[in-house]
Amino acid sequence: MFKNEKLNLFIFIVLVALQLFGVIGLLTRFRVSYLPIMLGLFFWGGLSTTLYLHRYLTHRGFEMPEWLKFIFATGSAVVLAGDPVSWVGDHRYHHLKSDTDEDIHSPLHGFPYAHMMWLIRKPPGFRERSKRYAADVRKIWYCRLWENSALYVLPHFAVAMTLYFTLGIAGLLWCLYVPMLVIYNVTWSVNSICHMRQFGYRRFDTSDHSRNNFWIGVIGMGEGYHNNHHAQPRCAAHGLRWWEFDGTRYCIWLLEKCGLAWSVVWPAKKAQHSTDPGPDPTIVISSQAETLA
Repeated sequence: MFKNEKLNLFIFIVLVALQLFGVIGLLTRFRVSYLPIMLGLFFWGGLSTTLYLHRYLTHRGFEMPEWLKFIFATGSAVVLAGDPVSWVGDHRYHHLKSDTDEDIHSPLHGFPYAHMMWLIRKPPGFRERSKRYAADVRKIWYCRLWENSALYVLPHFAVAMTLYFTLGIAGLLWCLYVPMLVIYNVTWSVNSICHMRQFGYRRFDTSDHSRNNFWIGVIGMGEGYHNNHHAQPRCAAHGLRWWEFDGTRYCIWLLEKCGLAWSVVWPAKKAQHSTDPGPDPTIVISSQAETLA
């Protein structure tokens, strides 16, 4: 735990309420007509987290058009994944201090802390730290705007109200809050389970405890192959073997084929088959941008 950390009771209430909405939704009657909207919001919100917030905005593993960035950024706001400045700043700091006492969500502080409690128990100066490690993100007008929580939640409320007035309370719960329940806990499992020695496997001898977990990888659109990711953070692909299903990788590949993604950092064939990546894992990089942690 961190000294002088502050408990944000409001964030705690919101996170518990959002997950309760998802659980209650599972107990209500499901209609087949909900399925397209539910899956659409799951993939929009999920890819907005994995493809946009993580692989693009944090690690700059590829580039894409401004209009597409805004669509994904809006998707992350719809599912309340976290404002981009805080998300990127926290994640870059995690890579810098991974599985040390200063890591903000390491299982070294306990599973509950790594999974969710780190979001509501903030060490002093966390906001300034996020701004420092995400200074480039703050230059994006809507990311800077969404640092204001009242503005950040507007896309979520717009979608929630639309679903409520068109599908009713059951439709709202199934189509929005059930997907959010899955997205949240899969994302948090990457921070917790994928850093626990009891689970998964390691392909690379990284300095942290990161591990690959097949099931989290499948449900989390490739995010569960976390040891692969920590070995080569900028790489746009996390699944490196044929059986490591990485849905986000395939989406980036498809965008590249359609001309909607470029300067993609793909893994070299040598890195895909090597169990010892050496001091600097080999990657194919199509731009000379500075490596981001």
